[in-house]
Amino acid sequence: MAIVDHNYCFLCIDVGGYGENSDGGVFDASAMGQKLLNGTLNTPRDRPLPGQNEPTPCVPIGDEAFPLRPNLMRPFPSRQSRHDKNKHVYNKRLCRARRVVENTFDILAQKWRVFYRPIEVKVETVISLVKATFVLHNYLRSKKGDLNLQQLLEAPEPMLGAFQNLPIDGRRATNESFYNTR
Repeated sequence: MAIVDHNYCFLCIDVGGYGENSDGGVFDASAMGQKLLNGTLNTPRDRPLPGQNEPTPCVPIGDEAFPLRPNLMRPFPSRQSRHDKNKHVYNKRLCRARRVVENTFDILAQKWRVFYRPIEVKVETVISLVKATFVLHNYLRSKKGDLNLQQLLEAPEPMLGAFQNLPIDGRRATNESFYNTR
């Protein structure tokens, strides 16, 4: 689960729910869902929309799988919106806003291709890996718009740090190094 901003950066994430569970169930069981429900989630401050003077509240949005809550926007059920033009327009606009969230996850997956296949390591390692990619995603988004990994690797010396190539060693490995001889 994640809350993202208009710049495709992650503001809040909750990692560790199993994919087989419904989004609504994962949300209700997550720390982020509990904090949102009791009003202690530190969401961005209310600010006026462009061209307005009155502050507009920052309210997370979800799809049909999420429960209806006072501080969570979700679409009207299709059976209601079919017969009411205002509800239909609301659903379309909410869907357009949700697209930012979907695009943020798509950008993350494109940059970190590990998300295109099952990650076959311990659960604790997966959680750490996912959190690291979210942090790196935000870092890369904050540097000159959308700095990609290739630009980071081609950056001047001080920025490279741990990304420097190891020197080439002309020696070949022996076959013994590939087998456990004990």
